[in-house]
Amino acid sequence: MPQVLQPDNPFTLFLILILLILATMPETETNLMFLKSFLEAAQFSARTFQTGMGSLYSLSQLAAK
Repeated sequence: MPQVLQPDNPFTLFLILILLILATMPETETNLMFLKSFLEAAQFSARTFQTGMGSLYSLSQLAAK
């Protein structure tokens, strides 16, 4: 049995819960897709911000020399 589907793994209970919700409320899939898109956009924004701040820090270090 795959490690993810072990009975004592908390992820297994979460997976069962998600599958039950999807089975009883089909519109939930659309909401989950929206949430996924939102989180991906937030992740991209955070990475872009982090890259920009890293560049700003590097430039400030060069200016301080």
